[in-house]
Amino acid sequence: MAIEGRQAAAILFMTSSMQTLDAYSTLNSSPWTAESFGGDPAKAKACKEYVAHAIVFSMSYATAGAIIGETWWPVIGATLTNGYLAWLYIRALNRANKSGSTTWASPGNRRD
Repeated sequence: MAIEGRQAAAILFMTSSMQTLDAYSTLNSSPWTAESFGGDPAKAKACKEYVAHAIVFSMSYATAGAIIGETWWPVIGATLTNGYLAWLYIRALNRANKSGSTTWASPGNRRD
């Protein structure tokens, strides 16, 4: 059975979302890691830089997929996923900054 039309658009939409998730996992680790170390200003800055890299990377692939497939669904999927992930990472960095978390152990549980 040939996949075309709305079925192909749905696959492109889901694939662009997965590509975005893959870009973040490849380039930036996880929001949990950001929350664990993001209280350090240099590490928070680096995290934000890698989030930007993931956005540019994933949107480039989504745009290429949209052009090749002649549909905007890959861009829509990547945009939605990037919005969610950027919010998640910024929230994690804000939590880390608030708690002062710069290492694996929380400030109240340090064993120095």
